[in-house]
Amino acid sequence: MFIKNPLWRVGQMLGVVLLLALVFSASTAYACGCGIYIPRDGDAQVAQERSLLRWDGTREMIVMSLGVLGGSKQAAIILPVPSKADVQLADAKIFDELDELTKPLERQETEWVFMPVLGAGARAPEGVGGAPPVTVLSRQNLGPFDVANLAATDAAALKTWLDENGFALDPRTTEILAPNIEKNWTFVAVRVQPEQASLQLQGDLAPLAIAFDSLELVYPMRSTALADNQQTVVLYVLADHRVEKSTSFGSSRVSYANWLEPSSLASNSTLAPFVERKYFLTKYIDSVNPNQVNDDFKFSFASQDTPYREVKIRTVRQDVSGLVLLACRFGWLLRPPCLVWQRCFGLDRRM
Repeated sequence: MFIKNPLWRVGQMLGVVLLLALVFSASTAYACGCGIYIPRDGDAQVAQERSLLRWDGTREMIVMSLGVLGGSKQAAIILPVPSKADVQLADAKIFDELDELTKPLERQETEWVFMPVLGAGARAPEGVGGAPPVTVLSRQNLGPFDVANLAATDAAALKTWLDENGFALDPRTTEILAPNIEKNWTFVAVRVQPEQASLQLQGDLAPLAIAFDSLELVYPMRSTALADNQQTVVLYVLADHRVEKSTSFGSSRVSYANWLEPSSLASNSTLAPFVERKYFLTKYIDSVNPNQVNDDFKFSFASQDTPYREVKIRTVRQDVSGLVLLACRFGWLLRPPCLVWQRCFGLDRRM
């Protein structure tokens, strides 16, 4: 019987997805993947970022969710998008449903291991000319969010407007946002504060659904260059076909890809309003290195709509030491001692 070395399996099974935290101060801006998150006071950390992207070829919607640990009384987010955006609140449960829908399949494997007693406790190891530099396209209050839609032809003027209206940004933001201004993008500025002044911003912030016209599928990432640490970003993309991402800025993997039909969703599904017709759902998990970020995430259709789903293998170890020793005992009666020794202790393995 072939007996696997436990170290071989341990080496195969190593894989940890880290939720990377960023520690904020009142004078420093830290980036989430899609925008720049700036706490005004307190001690806060972005624990995770999840976003749903839906694109029908001409219009895109980004549903953005940030999980915040610690707390602050006020914060701001700035999100560059290709055109004027419509913004509304979304249901946070949509990401719970997406997580459940795309979670890895589990498969159990049995590993037969030989763990002879070696001693007590011994075991195996484990802009346009003439126009004002900043134009307010719209402004609205949505729960704890003060949302401003802005057009700008000058990065410095944009920063000044944001500072004067309570959306304080890191001075480096001017340089980061300049390429978006050159492309005539607009900006969704979000000031976040608790609905009650005595409370703090913490836990999962209510998601915002941001919809805008766009001839390409894009996820704003330039602001992540301001982050001090690696960022973990989870993206769910609904489109007419499976999508490929042209840039990664670190490690990136597809963990789920398959068609999604409206009929497959429950009547009370929080995802249903976003799946009014058949879409292909692609899930990306990225670990982003801020030092590599010099553009946004851009997507194109894959050559084939190949379904995929990660498989999580759960290994159950079975100690066969007793059976091996028993076989060896009987083997002495039937085989030459040297052959029994080789077979019992793996010296005669054939790879």
